[in-house]
Amino acid sequence: MNDVLIQCFRAATETLNFTTAAQSIHISQPSFSRNIAMLEEELGFKLFWRSKQNGIRLTPAGASLYNGLFDIEKQYNDLLEKARQISRGEEGKLVIGVLNGIVLDSQSFYHIKKFRKQYPQVEVQLKSCTLYELETNLLKGICDVCFMMAGIVNEKDEILFEKVYSVPTYFVVPKTAGFEAGKAYLLKELKDQVFLLSEEYPEINKNVIELCRNAGFEPLLKMAPDYETKMLWAETGEGVTAITLDQYVKNSSHIDVIKVAEMPDMDYSICWNKENYNPAIALFYSLIDEVRQTY
Repeated sequence: MNDVLIQCFRAATETLNFTTAAQSIHISQPSFSRNIAMLEEELGFKLFWRSKQNGIRLTPAGASLYNGLFDIEKQYNDLLEKARQISRGEEGKLVIGVLNGIVLDSQSFYHIKKFRKQYPQVEVQLKSCTLYELETNLLKGICDVCFMMAGIVNEKDEILFEKVYSVPTYFVVPKTAGFEAGKAYLLKELKDQVFLLSEEYPEINKNVIELCRNAGFEPLLKMAPDYETKMLWAETGEGVTAITLDQYVKNSSHIDVIKVAEMPDMDYSICWNKENYNPAIALFYSLIDEVRQTY
């Protein structure tokens, strides 16, 4: 049963006149009749009763086939539209990696909530990750996109990234250190504190040490094996470290949060693996780019 035979069958069913049906699809009446006969032979049953007195009428089998073709056509069109939506990224799944300890009112979550609202057909899954896992999960295809501090991914050829937003940088300091929460200080006023760093990102460590030296002192350092351990040490008052206000550690009763004049804002990027062809990534990036232009 090809498209031409189906077209002839539908035209005959809707007009119950082979001559009119043939004219409606722009073929000759003899060719039309042959097509109907060919279709009946292929199917093995009659589609129409023919008589000189009553013209043509659908057989019960023909009526059942006609009604079924409508159902099949609707299912096909629905399936085709769904496939088109998936191709455009408007339906499917998007896994977004989120750094452990990020609060729900962060700018990252603002973008995620906006995407969910604009594309409700896309299933958005959030995956909580360590800083190291954000990168490895992109490379392994476990996450489609993530928000990551800019500068961390600059050396990763497989990962593409675009700066999304900047947030002010603060310092967490031990409650016992004598600093006034919310007050602004100069970096040199922290010279007697232990600066907490992480082995995972030497480039960030280098920047912190350089800022201290520019402020006129050599910092006391304590190196954590990873970012999460560093933040745990900060929360328990073992030293000072830079944070943004979208991290839960700011709420700890063991620390105070202060502003340090020399600390630059922290940039965040949206990151994705250039070999990941999930079309929802492009939709997510486009939405962020649209929002970013309003900043």
